Amino acid sequence: MTTNQEAQRLRASLRSLRAHDALVDAELLLKALAREDLVNAAAALHRIDAQLPQGALAGFVRVRVHSLASMIAAMQDDSPTPPAA
Repeated sequence: MTTNQEAQRLRASLRSLRAHDALVDAELLLKALAREDLVNAAAALHRIDAQLPQGALAGFVRVRVHSLASMIAAMQDDSPTPPAA
């Protein structure tokens, strides 16, 4: 499964929670992933996590957020380091 597919599933989960503020960040997450902007994607996930309400259903969504964050962190670790100036 790709990060884009997982991000789309996260967006669907946020819709079902009616977490409208987090949906804005989910759209930003998808745009950042499309540009391969991993720093902004990670920041969007952090904001989404902070905006999730309490409760069991939100806990399941939070697991999805953390899974996606792990995927993005692994991608950042694999990205080449720019040469020193």
